[in-house]
Amino acid sequence: MNVQLTPRASHHAPRFPNKIREYRLKAGLSQRKLGALLGRGRNAISSWERGLTRPDVTLGVRLAKTLATLAESLYVSFYTPSRDDEPGNAKSA
Repeated sequence: MNVQLTPRASHHAPRFPNKIREYRLKAGLSQRKLGALLGRGRNAISSWERGLTRPDVTLGVRLAKTLATLAESLYVSFYTPSRDDEPGNAKSA
């Protein structure tokens, strides 16, 4: 008997790829410490890292400065073109 698993619909916001955790760990910060530096709780940091929410623009800039990186590098998928968007890869009509 084959059992096929169906993904459950989530009530959370859609996930989006980010590198916040990677940069936080490189900086040697815990979620609690990073939250304290930004005036947010550990739960907010956890939610950002899991892709459930994201910081607003102003906080995103502060986050990047705190982690010694650029905001663009934290959210790779928003700034990395898909193969279809690259020059020379025009979609056929």
